[in-house]
Amino acid sequence: MKTIWNILLLCVATFFIGCGSASKVSYSPEEVNAFRDFLDNKSYEFVATVANPIPSTGMTAIANTGLLPPGSTVSNIQLQGNFNYLRVKGDTISASLPYYGERQQGGGYHTDAGIKFNDVPSYYSEAYDSEKNEMRINFSISGKSEGYRVTLYLYPNKKATAVVNSNQRFSIRYLGEIKALEEKPEVSR
Repeated sequence: MKTIWNILLLCVATFFIGCGSASKVSYSPEEVNAFRDFLDNKSYEFVATVANPIPSTGMTAIANTGLLPPGSTVSNIQLQGNFNYLRVKGDTISASLPYYGERQQGGGYHTDAGIKFNDVPSYYSEAYDSEKNEMRINFSISGKSEGYRVTLYLYPNKKATAVVNSNQRFSIRYLGEIKALEEKPEVSR
């Protein structure tokens, strides 16, 4: 009986130690300032490496046919080798992201199935959370035939998460990284 109590006590102690062991990444003030300056420049690009659609019966059916990329599951799709971006250049935000999930309204024929837009957002806000070391950017923007509400979570280590909500599709989350946009040299004629 004493052994059972010892094992139970060990399990409870392990549980509480495990719950409290999550460490928060801390950055130096210089790193945070450099990150904030990088974002204030408004010349960066988010590139997704993973898409997290909402698992549904339709997505499960697609996964069962083997149409998802290698190493992917219904709710975790690998995007390596897939050209995608969400760019911020000045006041204009553009995106070309693959979409995995279900639509609530039809997209019509000859329309791109991905998430595409290139415009100045109708709504834009940003807030830096110093506790989480996270910049949260919210914006609303329209594509050709649908509207999007996007939330970007950006971190000083250049990791990022984008959550895209649409008025015609289930929401989807992308994980990836941000990098500075490369300035293309002027071509003289």
